[in-house]
Amino acid sequence: MNDKLNNSSSPMFSDSLMSADDALSFLMESAVISDLTELTSLDDSIGRILAEDIRSRINVPGFDNSAMDGYTIALDENNLSKENQTFNVVDRIAAGSIGNELKKGNAARIFTGAPIPKGANTVVMQEECETSEDGSQITIKRAIELNENIRPTGNDILKNGVILNVGKKIEPEDISLAASVGIGELKVYKKLKVGVFFTGDELVEPGQSLTPGKIYNSNRYALVALLKNAGCKVVNLGNIKDDFDSTCDALEDLAKDCDLIMTTGGVSVGEEDHVKPAVEKLGSLNLWKIKMKPGKPLAFGYVRNIPFIGLPGNPVSSFVTYCIFALPFIKKMQGNSSFKNKAIKVKTNFDCKRGKPRREYARVQIDYTSEIPMASLYPKQGSDVMSSVVWADGIIEIPENTTFDSGTILDYYPLSELTR
Repeated sequence: MNDKLNNSSSPMFSDSLMSADDALSFLMESAVISDLTELTSLDDSIGRILAEDIRSRINVPGFDNSAMDGYTIALDENNLSKENQTFNVVDRIAAGSIGNELKKGNAARIFTGAPIPKGANTVVMQEECETSEDGSQITIKRAIELNENIRPTGNDILKNGVILNVGKKIEPEDISLAASVGIGELKVYKKLKVGVFFTGDELVEPGQSLTPGKIYNSNRYALVALLKNAGCKVVNLGNIKDDFDSTCDALEDLAKDCDLIMTTGGVSVGEEDHVKPAVEKLGSLNLWKIKMKPGKPLAFGYVRNIPFIGLPGNPVSSFVTYCIFALPFIKKMQGNSSFKNKAIKVKTNFDCKRGKPRREYARVQIDYTSEIPMASLYPKQGSDVMSSVVWADGIIEIPENTTFDSGTILDYYPLSELTR
């Protein structure tokens, strides 16, 4: 694989811009699923990725049981479809207890979830039963059929059947299902360890005073939060000195201990952009120009065989390229089988009279009151306008070299799905 990735003669690595689709395909082909797994308790498994199929050890339910409160009856087949039948009540069966065998023509009071006793073959809900004053008999006016309101053995889950598939991100309902078949631990992939650092002598930490020419380092906190939201362990070197040697040292340190290295900024071609040459010195840089807006300078490569992703420096560009490219890559490395971003079709509440050469990922709000959800643009779409992301419900994909009128159907990605 590495020989293929390092093939700089490929048109993919020319000075021309790569399409967003080709870049994403290339990243997905390059992502290697972790082979490190561990056992975790059900209480600690939420959000983790299953490393094996989970099979049930038992049938659920493990016995035929009543689907409701009522009366279970040993119905004689000769009495099928007859109305106004009376049965003697000879037993009472609560959930957790086992009743006695019923003879034909007899009934037992039964409660939801209680086992169907031997001999019984149907259950009638209590609202349809007229009970004698002493409770010794019931009369049912309507005709009764066999197997009414009986949940058969294995109705929900069959023994040895797969109940959860490898690669699934564990949700609360999955934990409930595993517990229902007696499984107390789950084999999951170990959390991906992602190393990060940040460059730029102009950056100042929040809480400190700004001096002329300085800006607050929002990218640091955005990236760490996004990675933690994706279930990663983060090794954060913070701000490092903005020079070539310091950048090389940071990359070397993280390559020793991490599964993936990420940075923001420094991946362009300016004299003060040191990340790109540092990665090339310590490994290889395979991808760094994407035909997209915002974004474009997205770097991908290897540092001592550890994957490296360098996000752009502008805050919106960094956020969007993480969502569109980095997160699917991370999910695949985590073993998550649902690593691809899933689009929703929405209708535009705006037009595009002039096609643009780069694919645009625009921030929009969605109006769900119409039959097809309607997307409205934030008025400022610059890569420095982080308030557009806070305002937005998600990102709409505007294809390159495309014009359209208001009401056109396009692909939309909710932020709630793009950030976790």
